[in-house]
Amino acid sequence: MGINDKKRGPFSRFLIFLFKTVLYAVLCVLIVLIVMNVFVPIYDYGEPKPFSGDYLHNPYQDMNPEYWKQCNFHAHTDQYGGVTDGRNTPNEVLDSVYNAFGFDHIGISDYMKINDYVKFRPGYIPAYEHGYNVFKIHQLCLGAEKVRYIDYFFFQNLSMKQHMINRLSEQNRLVVVAHPSFVEGSYKVEDMKYLSNYKLMEVLNGYCLSPEHWDMALSNGHLVYLIADDDSHNSLSSRDVACRFTMINTKENNADDLLEALVSGNAVGVDFKKIWQESLPDKRDRLEKDLPYLKKAELVDTVFTVGASKMLAKVQFIGQGGKILKEVDYVDEASYNIRPEDQYVRTVLYFVDGTALYLNPVTRHDSPDIVKQRLDHLSYIKTTLLWLSYCLVISLIIAFFSAKRRKNKRKNVVVKKY
Repeated sequence: MGINDKKRGPFSRFLIFLFKTVLYAVLCVLIVLIVMNVFVPIYDYGEPKPFSGDYLHNPYQDMNPEYWKQCNFHAHTDQYGGVTDGRNTPNEVLDSVYNAFGFDHIGISDYMKINDYVKFRPGYIPAYEHGYNVFKIHQLCLGAEKVRYIDYFFFQNLSMKQHMINRLSEQNRLVVVAHPSFVEGSYKVEDMKYLSNYKLMEVLNGYCLSPEHWDMALSNGHLVYLIADDDSHNSLSSRDVACRFTMINTKENNADDLLEALVSGNAVGVDFKKIWQESLPDKRDRLEKDLPYLKKAELVDTVFTVGASKMLAKVQFIGQGGKILKEVDYVDEASYNIRPEDQYVRTVLYFVDGTALYLNPVTRHDSPDIVKQRLDHLSYIKTTLLWLSYCLVISLIIAFFSAKRRKNKRKNVVVKKY
């Protein structure tokens, strides 16, 4: 206790003690966050190779129009005492609402927590949303074994994003890049040129659409299929439920078949027309009556033909760089003759009521034995040099504060003598 502390009263000394304790706790948390952010390996990247070859792969080649399953994998319940956003949504409310809307799979993906409320159902898939960083660089983890609590709280460069994907891929069956265009500063469109080792991209999310990110990945030869989710935070609002979701083509509604169909691309992203101030019962009735489904996605030689259960108001065939290759209006079916220069062709079906179906792409390969490219390579030299520089800086900081503390102690000793 310093000479000035003796002059203060007990209450003042308590406030000072409390302030210092909180300050040290905050500093410790910041140090941990900084350490997690800086000690990440550096990756080098090979140049991406766009799709090429004479073999055209159609992910819908085994599609049966009678087997569609209505699924949502991204929704939140009220957790952590309301700290995370899950308004009006205990487990039983979310489950009952999605059941009423006829969903075959109801996924709960709370932040950094595997919610096993529906674990006794055959189609249960353990899942959670990973990430608590500033820029919402999140990943949806499907088939999760455990939660990875480490995250990079501040700015994330490309190596940090790739390293997190790699680590999560070791603990989860499918890693999904979640809502990449949700926040500026999150996943950049340019990131998708080099990022790999994730299986799906959440192209349709209740808060945003991310076709630019998807086209960047596809244009650079990354065979990444889509997933569509509500990302619901309030299951009692019609604006949060059954807005964007995935239709999966599989006969059985079990976890293995659902995940296998997702990773093989036999699925469709649904952007269901949103009507503001619509009641939940009205939306449920409209969904049951108006939801279209894909009836045909057939590739014969180089001609790709699509059709749906309702009249198509507009069909867009889209290729590399997000360029519209062909557009037709008001047809029952639409076809596109894939040209030799087309690396991939994805299709969007629009309906009169404003609903849209996003299809996975037809892609070019050398053979039916498709190998997904991996571009990241750990740079041991760069990583070692970077970590040594961090250790040097940390050592200098520790030495500085240690010297300052010794100096203060000597001053106190001199003061006490007098």
